[in-house]
Amino acid sequence: MRKTLLVGLLTATGTVSPALAADIEAGRQKAIACVACHGDQNFPGIFYTYQLAGRNADKLTIKTNKYRTGKILHPIMNFFTVGLSDKDVADISAYYQSLGKPAFVPPFIKIAGDDDEPATGAAAARAN
Repeated sequence: MRKTLLVGLLTATGTVSPALAADIEAGRQKAIACVACHGDQNFPGIFYTYQLAGRNADKLTIKTNKYRTGKILHPIMNFFTVGLSDKDVADISAYYQSLGKPAFVPPFIKIAGDDDEPATGAAAARAN
């Protein structure tokens, strides 16, 4: 009861990150189109350097929203993200964070991701 009350209070005040409010199972279902390029827990994706498994959900949300709004121009990502809602992005980001490490990383490949964007929290994601 106290935990539910605390989560409700934090959500009302805006201090819970989108990853905590997101639905991981819904994110798994929504990420089906993402898996071909970005992989999942069993498949590394076709672009090793853009694996999303285990990435910080807040950072994924910020970056994905930049593709959605056209602040980052990339024809494929802009196309696939323009129809996503804020809830869709939060769910997909939470799903990828929940996966842990990528399925396979070749030893000579550096995985791009968390170092691309500084951590700025949920408020910055809404502002972007």
